[in-house]
Amino acid sequence: MPNARQLADASAILDPMFRLVAIYDRIPGMAFGLSHGSDTVLLGAHGVANLETSEPVDPAATTFRCASITKSFTATIIMRLAERRRLRLDDPVTSLLTWTRGALHPELTVRHLLMHAGSVIRDGTNSWEGPEMPDRSSVREQVLRHGTFGEPSERFRYSNIAYSLLGEIAEHLTGRTFVQLVRREVTHPLGLETTWGDLTPISRRHLATGYWLGRPDEKPEAAPPTDTSAIAPAGGLVSCVPDLLEYQRAHIPGDDRLLTEYAKREMQRPQWQRATEPHYGLGWMTWHVDGIQVVGHSGGFPGFVTKIGFAPSERIVAAVLTNAQETTAHRCLDLAYHVIAGVGSAWERAAATTRWQTRASLARYVGLYRSHGSDVVIARINGSLFVLDPKDPMPLVVADRLQPVGRHRFRVAEGYDFGFVGEDVSFQVDRRGKVVAFRWGAHVLQRAAL
Repeated sequence: MPNARQLADASAILDPMFRLVAIYDRIPGMAFGLSHGSDTVLLGAHGVANLETSEPVDPAATTFRCASITKSFTATIIMRLAERRRLRLDDPVTSLLTWTRGALHPELTVRHLLMHAGSVIRDGTNSWEGPEMPDRSSVREQVLRHGTFGEPSERFRYSNIAYSLLGEIAEHLTGRTFVQLVRREVTHPLGLETTWGDLTPISRRHLATGYWLGRPDEKPEAAPPTDTSAIAPAGGLVSCVPDLLEYQRAHIPGDDRLLTEYAKREMQRPQWQRATEPHYGLGWMTWHVDGIQVVGHSGGFPGFVTKIGFAPSERIVAAVLTNAQETTAHRCLDLAYHVIAGVGSAWERAAATTRWQTRASLARYVGLYRSHGSDVVIARINGSLFVLDPKDPMPLVVADRLQPVGRHRFRVAEGYDFGFVGEDVSFQVDRRGKVVAFRWGAHVLQRAAL
């Protein structure tokens, strides 16, 4: 379990690293956050919500299309209905949606849909890039025409249509729309004011514009603000980082605002063991980063890619939202847990200080340093400095640890054995004592702002 100082050092590393990854990936805008228990330890943003207006991303208020993160909301709604005995997870789908009789396998259950084990078609043949996604009649037509392509539990096969059916089941049992159910069953109990199950007049006010980036020589193209219609239970969610952090906190053990401990365990337990991670539970993916078990979900929508993930044992939750169809959110979410794990594992050996430096005095060297050949981030972990490569997806694996040996001079005590282990490196200061450069082997890198 990381302590407060470890999380503070991890957050200080992640803030510039996230921004640099966004810059390298040409992401117009990104919002990110990290919390431990009830405390938000990192909330930040990079870039703009709209390229035409140059409106900056507000990490606390800018909303993003969250796409398949919605599936965890839909699964939560289903589990709440099951706990109230409005349905059972092993109820046949054909008994709940009678129009599916003859099209779906009679043994296909709600549980199969939740865990993507129903052999249900993924998307159907409808267009997903126009101003509106398939409506209820179009989804039904696809299900009646194509149904399933195998038997239940025959294989794992991710399906948006399956979650559209789950949404219809919830609407049928309650007489409420999916947007109303998100409000009643999830956002209202948690006090979330900036989360909706689909586009609404209010949700559009702070919605970032999504972009297709294309090739490096092409101008980003704005994606249309699509209404997800009947696909909303699979991908309609609109939300912001603080709300998604709070939502994930409600799935941490010991929090009873949404579900019982049993229901949360069932959702988070891998129900289907895939050949490689992530495995899949009931509306949640589960995977490991450097020994930390993470439960979460990713989302891809025209112009957006997002990802959330929480570590139940460590009580840490994270969210990364972007307004471009790139994998940046995936990389940054895993980077968060890599850095948290790396800070923890390095903590004891990084504790050594000398008469030359203290933990407090090391802060003057922390920052971004640039040359024509590379960028490096100088980070502080406990009582040592580390040299990190912001382009490395797991930078702490080969990070150089610097041991103070003089006033502004350090020795590379450990690190990449193709690098400068055992040699001295130094920082340059100007007449006012401000650190302006870092000499690393034959390279002189100038201090720079992001």
